[in-house]
Amino acid sequence: MTPELLEQELKQKKINSMYLLYGKEEFLLNTCVKKIKKLFGEILPGINYVEIDETNINNLISEIQTPAFGFSKKLIIVKNSGLFKKKKISTKKKEVKNKKEENSLENSISKFINENISIIKDAVVVIFIEPEIEKNNLFNIIEKYGVVCNFEELNPGQIAARLKAICKAYKVNIDNKTMQVFIETCGTNMQVLINEIRKLIEYAGENGTITTESINKLSIKEMDAVIF
Repeated sequence: MTPELLEQELKQKKINSMYLLYGKEEFLLNTCVKKIKKLFGEILPGINYVEIDETNINNLISEIQTPAFGFSKKLIIVKNSGLFKKKKISTKKKEVKNKKEENSLENSISKFINENISIIKDAVVVIFIEPEIEKNNLFNIIEKYGVVCNFEELNPGQIAARLKAICKAYKVNIDNKTMQVFIETCGTNMQVLINEIRKLIEYAGENGTITTESINKLSIKEMDAVIF
């Protein structure tokens, strides 16, 4: 699934029971996670909300099995789990042993999900968040029963479309040439761009127009600036 389709699903207030969200575009990924949390509803850490990472990934199955007392579902965030790590060729016995343990855990979780998917759909929402992934059996299981979404870095055209939509929502005008200047000045980091475009929107005001002059006056130039 593309980020755009996932955003559309969330806009329609549709939540799946299982997600694998990965990629370098962290701002859009984290925005989708926030939207899922909001749609999920009230969250109480330790009761119906649990965070898991590589240090306690062995607890995932037991957390899925443990009811969220007083709530219909539990939200589990699994971040940087190590379950989808890129394989490294190594002759060192310790690294080979660790890799076997990771594969064993990945297979156990995959088998558990496959055998208990009806329970999972009724009881939990699980979100796996990774910077990068290697497709494996667990990837295939999540793709079969849930949503897999790759948040790739956006190209300048995609960034421009998203920023123009924000300007339109605030009834502020910006033409294509000025948008190009803005991105060339401020770079491609979406968090930075969102912060900078908000300054310009506030400066222009409702029914106003963002200009090259206002960009030069207010925007912070970034080292990763790009040329269309």
